[in-house]
Amino acid sequence: MQNNHLAELQSWFNAYTRSFLTGDPKKDSAHQLKIDHTARVCENIRLLATSIGLPENQVRIAEAVALLHDVGRFEQYKRYGTFNDRKSVNHAALGVEIMKKTGVLAGLSDDEQKQIVDAVRFHNAPSLPSGKPSEELLFLRLIRDADKLDIWKVFADYYRFDNEPETAIVQHLPDQPTWAPSIIEDIANRRMARFSHMETLNDFKLLQLSWVFDLNFPETFVQAKQRGDLAVIAGTLPDAPDLRHAVGVVMEELEVKGKRG
Repeated sequence: MQNNHLAELQSWFNAYTRSFLTGDPKKDSAHQLKIDHTARVCENIRLLATSIGLPENQVRIAEAVALLHDVGRFEQYKRYGTFNDRKSVNHAALGVEIMKKTGVLAGLSDDEQKQIVDAVRFHNAPSLPSGKPSEELLFLRLIRDADKLDIWKVFADYYRFDNEPETAIVQHLPDQPTWAPSIIEDIANRRMARFSHMETLNDFKLLQLSWVFDLNFPETFVQAKQRGDLAVIAGTLPDAPDLRHAVGVVMEELEVKGKRG
């Protein structure tokens, strides 16, 4: 991918996402959050791609993936008023549909189009798809890590500044002093928890902590440790023995794998 191709995608994305804004900050807050999120995920993915020595043309493909990974979120929220895929539509699949309908990738080679489409399609899947070429899986691993880094930041920043998270972002989950034992069990067994087991805001926090078991690159662990977002999120959980144990498992994983060099 050439510089001009990435610039054209950025121009399209800016125009497309602006079309959802009304000028009313309250009405636009959810969409603006996703615009800002996308910009930071682009920065994250460039950092990760550079850390593994990808050539610049592949770094640009990775950045295009980051730019478009949540393009379905805007139409999703417009239609359903939520970012909860289970209560609306799979935003990744919707994003692929939008890319194909608009022809935004038409200026790219067939291989580049396929790499971007597949990375967007599976960026929110429970696990990596099987049977994909290694290069396609590389871009998918990059976007999954880059996305997680910023989702942690978004939530941690709310808690850092004593704000309530955007309702749409926490998927309208109730803030109750309960949590799912199945998610605690997943963390204890060092595996990523499942969205289907999530019922409360505490479950969502635990689910996010469990993402440390689904990271792909050493630099992702380094960045996660340095930024401190996981510790902030963990600090908002109730003080209970099983939660303390779960947090300890997560932080141990981060400590061991987050050492540079």
